[in-house]
Amino acid sequence: MKGKDWYVILAPSMFSQSQLAETPAMDPRMLVGRTIESNLAELMGQPDKYYMNVKFRIEKVEGNKAYTRFDGYSCAREHLFRIVRRGSQKVRAVADVETTDGWKLQVISLFILNRNTDTEVKRKVRKLLFNEMVERAKQSSIDDFVLSVAGGILQREARKLGNKIYPIRFSEIESIEVKKAGQPDLSGPGGVAKE
Repeated sequence: MKGKDWYVILAPSMFSQSQLAETPAMDPRMLVGRTIESNLAELMGQPDKYYMNVKFRIEKVEGNKAYTRFDGYSCAREHLFRIVRRGSQKVRAVADVETTDGWKLQVISLFILNRNTDTEVKRKVRKLLFNEMVERAKQSSIDDFVLSVAGGILQREARKLGNKIYPIRFSEIESIEVKKAGQPDLSGPGGVAKE
């Protein structure tokens, strides 16, 4: 395109600075603040993660490279519809959490119970989910927290805990919303400094 240069958009270091896309721009400053969504199946080369989507925000541009930070996570709706079967019970927990590096997130987690149950069981399961998200975030950096969701580790551990209260058929993180980004990791390659 005439008068425009091409820029390579890179994922943050938690995803090995994989190339997300290329985009043209007349002025690199116009790229800062833009968001881009990527599917984890493509990003991590794992087809079974087709329903997991991660959003990134461009923080800075150096040369022809645009560096991003994590900006949210979501599960495809079709996936969530598919896991809820007739006769099963859905329990959701919304938790505002903070990581060790100061990121404030809203995490919506989901348990699918084997069958419909009473209010008291649902309350206990919801409380467990809420506490697990808060505690896990308190002990994790943003990279560790996001990668534990991307790898399904947090979901498996939550399910294991939930099974002590009531049989859990499925555990999932529905979404993560960034309320406040913490300090970037400047130690690794492509660390992004705030301007």
